[in-house]
Amino acid sequence: MITHSFRGDIEFILNKLKVKEKFSFSKYADGECAILANQQITNCDNWTFKPEIHSNIREELIRSFQFKDPHYYVGVSCKCCQPSYVVDWMRTESYQSVLTWANIFVNSNFPFYTEHFIPEYSNHDVVLFSRHNSTIEKLPFNVEHIPITEQAFIDNFDMVNNFPIENYSNKLFLFCAGPLGNMLAAKFWEKNKTNIYLDIGSTLNNYLTENNRNYLNGGADLTRVCIW
Repeated sequence: MITHSFRGDIEFILNKLKVKEKFSFSKYADGECAILANQQITNCDNWTFKPEIHSNIREELIRSFQFKDPHYYVGVSCKCCQPSYVVDWMRTESYQSVLTWANIFVNSNFPFYTEHFIPEYSNHDVVLFSRHNSTIEKLPFNVEHIPITEQAFIDNFDMVNNFPIENYSNKLFLFCAGPLGNMLAAKFWEKNKTNIYLDIGSTLNNYLTENNRNYLNGGADLTRVCIW
């Protein structure tokens, strides 16, 4: 079960993955938090949210944030990485009875992720949503690649309702897709519970795109044990 132990929660997710138990995980970090709060933001992956233009996208992101199901897990920011008032706001506005970390796969958990999750992916039929220019041939596991744009939550928003998720079964969906991944993790699980859905953010950037996070470059974040 989710324990609010930084290592315990990632082990919980790994164990479900190993036995191929069906579930969905969606993480809401600082970028998604800004959208939820209706604040304009351009993040380090060069996507931009503008409240006056993208209200429909925000509404769908809120829907995914507040979607409830016993096997749908939501990760939010923690008080060591965001101000307490922001974290408290996210916990309240999610309306979730059980929450975990948005950073569950990164910081001091990233070595565990690379050691255990990446090899485990080889035991699954993986469907990967990532940028159209991703170097998927560098991945140490095989994937069916669904290409998306740098601003996927805008350009590929139609996937939320139009992707033929009903045609897939016993797959592992990995979302390296920014806020689009959040929306897909909720919508796909709502429509089809025969797959596993994981919003894994930037954790495969070393293979796919660029090393644009501190933890990917061996920085100080690798020693950060996030606290609840």
